Amino acid sequence: MFPAAFPSAARTFAGAGLVLVLLGQWAWPVAAQTPAWPEAGELSAEETTALAAATPGRFIVVPYPIVDPALGNGLLVGPVWMRSGPPPAAGPAKPQAYGLGALWTDGGTRGIVAFDHRTWKEGAWRTTALAGDVDLHFNYAGLRFDRDEDFGFVIAARGGSLSAERAVGTGPNTVSVSVFSARADVSPEVPPPVELAPDIGTAQLVGLTLGWARDTRDDVFLPSTGTALSAKLTVIPEALGASFDSQSVALKWTNYRPVGRGVIGLRAKADLGFGDPPFYLRPYLSFRGVAALRYAGEQATSLEAEYRRPVHGSWDALVFAAAGHVRSDFRGISEDKSVSAAGIGVRFRARKLFGLTFGLDLAQGPDGSVGYLQIGNAWTN
Repeated sequence: MFPAAFPSAARTFAGAGLVLVLLGQWAWPVAAQTPAWPEAGELSAEETTALAAATPGRFIVVPYPIVDPALGNGLLVGPVWMRSGPPPAAGPAKPQAYGLGALWTDGGTRGIVAFDHRTWKEGAWRTTALAGDVDLHFNYAGLRFDRDEDFGFVIAARGGSLSAERAVGTGPNTVSVSVFSARADVSPEVPPPVELAPDIGTAQLVGLTLGWARDTRDDVFLPSTGTALSAKLTVIPEALGASFDSQSVALKWTNYRPVGRGVIGLRAKADLGFGDPPFYLRPYLSFRGVAALRYAGEQATSLEAEYRRPVHGSWDALVFAAAGHVRSDFRGISEDKSVSAAGIGVRFRARKLFGLTFGLDLAQGPDGSVGYLQIGNAWTN
C-alpha cells in the first residue's frame, strides 16, 4: 500500500500478511499436525527446503505484538491460512499466506488489513496483494536532529498495492514491480512547526516500485550462510495523480557466515530521497535502538553487525551493534547527524511450522533503551 520509505510501523501493518506468517507457532491449527523440525545442523539446506515444502497447509489465528518507540505498544491479530511454497531453484524457502488482520496500540492506532501472498508457475512468480484502512497515531521529532521536540500526528491512510516478483532463470536473482495507491489524511495532535505545515491535510500517494534482488541465504528465518542483495527505485509522480513528485532509491546488502560455533551477520543500507515528499515519506535511519523517523533526511546510510551463537538446544544468544549517518537539506533546514546503538538478544527456533524463530532484543540507542519482540529475522526490512 505504501512506498518503501514510509515509516516502519505503517509498512508493518501494510505487510501484515507476511508478518503473520512468522508466528504460526503460537496459533491454534485446525489442519493436520505438521512434521517436527529437526535441530539446527541436522539437515542440509536442500533437505531443509524439502521438509518445508512437505509441510501441509493450516488455518491459524495469530496474535502479533507491536513494539515501536514512535508508535507505542499493541497487538495485530487475525485469521490466516498458511501453506508452503514450492521448493525454490535457489535461495531460501518462503511460505504463502492469505488472511485478515486487525490492529490496536496504546498510542491510539487502529486499523484493519487484508493480504494475499502466493506463488505461481511452480515458484517462478510470487505475488502480494495488500489492502488496508489504518488510523496511524505516531510521534515525530521534527526536522532538527538535536532538538528535544515531540510532535504527535495522525495519518488516516486507506489504499492498497499489488506486487509481482519474477525469478530470473533458475538462479537466485529476481526482478519485481509494485503499484500502489493510497489516500493519506494528516492532522497534528499539537501545533506543528511552520516547516511541516505544507504536509498537513490530504495527500494522494500513487506510484510504482521497480526492484532487483539476489538471495543465496540458507534460511529465511535464521540464516547461517549466504548473501541477500536488493535494489529498489520508487517513483511517485504527479502525472499519475499523486499530490507531489518524489523518488527514492533503497540499496541493501546482508551477509551471513559461520565463525567457530556461531554466525556473524553484516548488513549495510543506503536510502536516498529526491523531490519534495511529505515528512513522513523521507528516508530515515532504521535499526534496533532508533525510533522510526527519529533521524530522517535525504541520505540515510547504516551498517549493522550481529554475532549469534547456540547456547542450549533450540536457543541462541546474540549481540549486535549498529551505526548510521543521515544528511538533510529539506525546506531550508540543513542537518547532519551520526548515531549508534548496541544490544543483546535471544532467539528460539520452533520445531514445527517451517522452523520459524522468535525472540527478544534489548538495545541501547541515542535516546535511551528499547525492547523489541522479534518474530523471525530482525533484518527483514
